[in-house]
Amino acid sequence: MPDSFTEVTNTSWFSRIKSALSGILIGLGLILAAIIALFWNEGRAVETARSLYEGAGLVVSVDPSKLTAEKNGKLVHFTGSLTPNGVPSDTLFSNLELPVGTTRLVRQVEMYQWMEDTKTKTRKKIGGGEEKTTVYSYSQKWSERQIKSANFKKLEGHQNPTMPLKSETFGVENGAVGSIVLEGRDFQSLGTKMVLAPNDVMENTIAEKLGQHGLVSISGEAILIGDTINTARIGDLRITFYTAKVETLSGIGKLNDGKITAYETTNGRKISMFREGAASAKEMFDTALSNNAMLTWALRLGGFMGMLIGFKMLFSVLGVIGDVIPFVGDVVRFASGLLAFALTAVISALVIGFAWVYFRPVLGYSIIAAGILLGIGAMYLGKAKSRKVEKETGAATA
Repeated sequence: MPDSFTEVTNTSWFSRIKSALSGILIGLGLILAAIIALFWNEGRAVETARSLYEGAGLVVSVDPSKLTAEKNGKLVHFTGSLTPNGVPSDTLFSNLELPVGTTRLVRQVEMYQWMEDTKTKTRKKIGGGEEKTTVYSYSQKWSERQIKSANFKKLEGHQNPTMPLKSETFGVENGAVGSIVLEGRDFQSLGTKMVLAPNDVMENTIAEKLGQHGLVSISGEAILIGDTINTARIGDLRITFYTAKVETLSGIGKLNDGKITAYETTNGRKISMFREGAASAKEMFDTALSNNAMLTWALRLGGFMGMLIGFKMLFSVLGVIGDVIPFVGDVVRFASGLLAFALTAVISALVIGFAWVYFRPVLGYSIIAAGILLGIGAMYLGKAKSRKVEKETGAATA
């Protein structure tokens, strides 16, 4: 039998109007934030690209085992075998046996917990009111994050205890490629994670540290902490250890007395790149430029969506007013949605264009022109579709 319950709530037309009006301020805030973010993103993208192009023209490849004095202070590229200094150590379980060359140790902790899932259906009512039917369902699962049951709609019988232990990552302090010394943070995120198979020593260590003798057992690749073996209960823990190592490392940065630090370009941006495996300087700069372009488009999309949501919130009161007669509200929402899209397309393109005028004038004017044409096209399409909807609605009413 499913563990769930249903809640039905009714909202009056006046309450919906009040909520929509209060949303106007939030919408304006989203639009302003999106404009600022879009402009900032273009500047970030241009300055990052400029620093990468500058670095690509300055970088020199060096043999990490044969450093010379004239390379000191320059932007260098190197490739070689990484030798970590020591091994990473879990601050709680310090006597784990790790493979030779391990650069990163991950302790993944999961707890068996309640989770809440909600599904809501909304029905418009004549007069502008709204009826919402929400189904709250509860299930149990392993989760690495603490699920706050205090926020559940139905807390009784669904309480989650506080996780006594959290996931954590540990790395070596430093390492070396030939004569070049690197900080641990330079390569700690590299390397594919591999499960560290549990054994009796790990089981006993965890039982002793947590004071859970008799409640710790090995299950596959994990160690379980709980009072059952076959069936997990709320509050049971599951700990899995992972290790990673980097055999060959390629890097780019400023050579500073045998150490690698970030290189500052003329526009103030810093270059420091590390990659697992053998890679040429060109490959690393090409990847960095590609990543910069991908990030730029992702932030553009985020800014566009934020502005679109803002405009929809700004116009939402019109749809609520139209909901006095349900199908009229749908027509108004459709038309205002197209208007929101058109305004977002135009303003986003204008902001990006003006940013490029500021940072790169030639491309900037081209983007502004394209944005204006896009906006005109969207508004023309919106008018055509609105007329079509009105005709279909009139025919259905007749």
